[in-house]
Amino acid sequence: MTDQPQTGHSGGWQNALKAPFDWIDSGLDWFERSALILCVAGMATVTVANVIARNLLGFSLQFANDVAQMLLVMITFLGIGIGARHARHIRVSALHDLLPHLGQKILLVVVSFTTAWLMFSLADFAWNYAGAVQRTCRVLPDALDLGLFTLPVGGMPLVAGILVTLVGIALAGHLIRLISEGGARLLARFEGYQRQLMVLAGLVVLALLAWGVFAVFIGLVEARSGQCRVTSSTGFPVYLNYMVVPLGFLFGGIQFFLAGVRNLLSPDNYLSWYQKDEYEEEGVDPGMTGGVDPDEDAAEERDRG
Repeated sequence: MTDQPQTGHSGGWQNALKAPFDWIDSGLDWFERSALILCVAGMATVTVANVIARNLLGFSLQFANDVAQMLLVMITFLGIGIGARHARHIRVSALHDLLPHLGQKILLVVVSFTTAWLMFSLADFAWNYAGAVQRTCRVLPDALDLGLFTLPVGGMPLVAGILVTLVGIALAGHLIRLISEGGARLLARFEGYQRQLMVLAGLVVLALLAWGVFAVFIGLVEARSGQCRVTSSTGFPVYLNYMVVPLGFLFGGIQFFLAGVRNLLSPDNYLSWYQKDEYEEEGVDPGMTGGVDPDEDAAEERDRG
């Protein structure tokens, strides 16, 4: 589901430094892609179901607009990290292409860390805005009892909360990777209708797990305390949807930060943690080169004669 980072010919200490960044980037990649797949599928399902209900049954789904708007926000901002990871963002490379290799590396380092700082600043602004919309509303409890210790959720410092969230999302991404790889190996043992039955059983299990997580989340939302600004039809706290915005900027800032670190650790130039700064070799259309076709030239000479 994700491309493996290119290690190059670095020294042992450089590979040791790259290992935790590889782990974080791989986990975030799996989580972001899985989240985007679910969001796109959910938005398509809700939209199509609303159209069918309105045209065939004579009524619209009351929650369709709210759900579609929330999913659109999630798709937009969660896609920042994926776009930066695969270097699919718009960049002006006129000055970059004129510089030598060392100059390009210095420029990439400066641009990467500057863009990361901008993304983190936007994440901080979005976090403060979501906090202002939150008012006194609280969904999560002040502390979570994990058995061996109690995790303070409400009183946790912001930096600690970011680190816990980042590690938790990376762990979730690696769990998704292990489930996907294990499922692929399991399906390889079956053929024909047996494979189809295994796929159906896997989808049922995943649907039940997703429903369980969703039920727990809805229970927390319904048991919220304080004053909340909610959506009109679903009663969903608006600030929870706005929390996706700083998360998306955080993912984008992490990718640009990783790009700067990769350029410091590797002799080659990188646009992201594993995407090298290189041009793809593409075939050239002979009709677009401006050259002269010999057969066409000979035909013109005969016509003139």
